Amino acid sequence: MVTAESDTPTSGKADRDTVFRAALERHRTGRLSEAIDLYQRILATNPAFEPAWINLGVALRAEGQVSASIGCLRRGTALKPDDAGAMSNLGNALRAAGRLDEAVQCHEAARALDPETGSYIYNHALVLRDQGKFGEALRNFDKAVARGYDTAELKWDRALALLLQGDLRPGFAEYEWRWKIPDAKPRGLDKPAWNGENLSGKTLLVYAEQGFGDTIQFLRYLPLIQTQSVAPARIVFECQKPLARLIAISPAFENIDIVIRDETPLPPFDATVALLSLPHLVGTTVDTIPADIPYLTPPPESDQAPHQSGDLQIGFVWAGKPTHRNDRNRSMALQTLAPIFETPGTAFHSLQLGDQANAIAAQGFSALARDCRDQIADFADSAALLTRLDLVIGVDTAVIHLAGALGRPVWTMLPYAPDWRWQTGRTDCPWYPSMRLFRQSHPGDWHSVIAEIRHALEKMVEQRHA
Repeated sequence: MVTAESDTPTSGKADRDTVFRAALERHRTGRLSEAIDLYQRILATNPAFEPAWINLGVALRAEGQVSASIGCLRRGTALKPDDAGAMSNLGNALRAAGRLDEAVQCHEAARALDPETGSYIYNHALVLRDQGKFGEALRNFDKAVARGYDTAELKWDRALALLLQGDLRPGFAEYEWRWKIPDAKPRGLDKPAWNGENLSGKTLLVYAEQGFGDTIQFLRYLPLIQTQSVAPARIVFECQKPLARLIAISPAFENIDIVIRDETPLPPFDATVALLSLPHLVGTTVDTIPADIPYLTPPPESDQAPHQSGDLQIGFVWAGKPTHRNDRNRSMALQTLAPIFETPGTAFHSLQLGDQANAIAAQGFSALARDCRDQIADFADSAALLTRLDLVIGVDTAVIHLAGALGRPVWTMLPYAPDWRWQTGRTDCPWYPSMRLFRQSHPGDWHSVIAEIRHALEKMVEQRHA
């Protein structure tokens, strides 16, 4: 008998079923690369075995191989068009690729085949939310719950729909469901969680829980807490090391004790709270977002222009962290930005960090865009650079949050289905008054965004010379 570990292609139904069971076991236990190998081995000699196509497609999507996932799921659903689960999985893969209209068609087909399964309704609701159809999405989230699909992930996704449409108070309340989903990891400290009760005379530990951009955006709540009637006597903020120096030198946080996670020992404290729980605890609405901008202050030596020419000095960033769940849609290739580099009267400075920045030299852009990596060791260095620039242009990354928190002019390029904080249908940002939003008109359409930005840049250069 051929074992799952054999390199010999399978033949015969018995061998096929043995290898398929082995593939399923690896799939269920998260050993996706092994499962993918086994599914592919089955299909090499059994191309009409639709369960292998369908499961291979699901595994490939989980591994981020979305285009291949769609191809496999297309093959599986062609062989078994009455499989509602396969059709819903195809819709999920199409959604991941930004092909929302096709995704909706698949989810509608899945629901037509099986109108009672709540998970299919939930998957459909996710695409409706991405399309900006918030009323329909929320109704379908509720329908999924009524059909028995009442999960923490659904509650959290429902929160994102509320936040996207600007209903911040109920949205932040439901955002607390994040602690029940696998991706969110509570700090796990042996102290009670603060729920807004009076902390007079006590010490509150606030900890950063997500990425750099989230920390920068919600730092503004630390001084706000100090003005509340229930304010603690002392606030300790635990943050990521690259942000610590900038926060410590900013006057807005002079009464906050800064500690570095996994490096600075925690002082004694009485209660703890995650940073992104603060908007819920203070009852934030769109009209009451703390907007005392700037609340971050660059180092005092950052007062010189990078060049003495009359050109418009522009910083830019085109890609975020590859591990971000929506990075496929929020980031772009460097060459996509090429048309804005052609704008006369401009000088560009790359604020991109990581391996993505290698593209500047590799793709021949060194004369058009100065690589500033060697000047950036932490966010205080980035802040110093930003204050010497006239404008920052970027995708949804920590850099654009930093520019907004510094009160610097910043243009943010957003995918068609943006992160919740940018809402929809607006070109301004209630979180950052100095920010202008440029949105895709349809999924994947960065070219129209770049064209709009180039036109705006040309006008800005004209006004500067005038």
